[in-house]
Amino acid sequence: MQEYKHNMTTWAARLNELGAAKEPCFFLVDFEQAAPRVWTAEEDTNDQPRFSFRDYPDPGPPPTGMLPPKLSPDYLSESTFRKAFEVVQAGLQRGDSFLTNLTFPTPVELSCTLEDIYWQSEAKYRILWPDNFVCFSPETFITINNKGYIESRPMKGTALDTEKTRDDLLKSRKEIAEHATIVDLIRNDLSQVAKQVQVTDYRYFHKIATSHQGLLQTSSKIGGQLPNEWKGELGDILSTLLPAGSVSGAPKPATLDIIRRAEGQKRGYYCGIGGYFDGASLDTCVLIRFIEKKTDGSHFFRSGGGITARSEWTQEFAELKAKVRIPLAVNQFSLH
Repeated sequence: MQEYKHNMTTWAARLNELGAAKEPCFFLVDFEQAAPRVWTAEEDTNDQPRFSFRDYPDPGPPPTGMLPPKLSPDYLSESTFRKAFEVVQAGLQRGDSFLTNLTFPTPVELSCTLEDIYWQSEAKYRILWPDNFVCFSPETFITINNKGYIESRPMKGTALDTEKTRDDLLKSRKEIAEHATIVDLIRNDLSQVAKQVQVTDYRYFHKIATSHQGLLQTSSKIGGQLPNEWKGELGDILSTLLPAGSVSGAPKPATLDIIRRAEGQKRGYYCGIGGYFDGASLDTCVLIRFIEKKTDGSHFFRSGGGITARSEWTQEFAELKAKVRIPLAVNQFSLH
């Protein structure tokens, strides 16, 4: 089967075709939607990604002789972060945005390969695209079951997993406002493609393993019903919903302009989505918890968080650094 070339047709149209034919496929869509890729299930190419999703585990086997995953970050300077933070705050104060997601790449030295990290990390969604990136994401973008029920589970609000920080997270006015904004954005997004959209579970805790101390995030579930012919509109549905609200902000158009000015570089596949359509249902994730390999062999761990008018730059900088961790599977090596 031929690999999809996005200059021949749009990625959305290609997914519409595969969905209508009920043909399984895996796909990646970058944040800017400039270089999406689609692979059919039977395709055998040298650069086809490996993936392990909740209901679609990678059958393996993992390679022998894997090295324990360790990383050494070289965090960006406080002044660099604060300058970008102030660009975001200026947009928030003008009223251009209510919530803006600010991210940065952190250079890291790795003790192992991206493949080693893929097999030894623990996450709801794991993706390895050889010589490009490894992703161990905890966050669902959307799921669609075989009856056409679409659901999103945005994550907003991060803290260390202790009794005090859990309590602080729940009571934080900034975190409360940030989460409410994202839930409202996602509900409005889903209402463009589905009917009877409602929040079914609001602001529950979701635990995330890290290298030495657990993180947790608050998440919500928002869902609705798609029309019967949704499979033939699979690409159009995703195109309408992108970029993911949890890693962009609200309102989207003005917020994306702030992001471009504050970050000063393209995100690429980071904060895009990865997904698998099995011919009957769809599961997708947001490409966060992400280590990218550059052409010169260097590596960057990309991370960030949501900024509101109530945000303090020191706390946001600490959150960005706290996310530069590899979640290890139970009984795996610990990091230092």
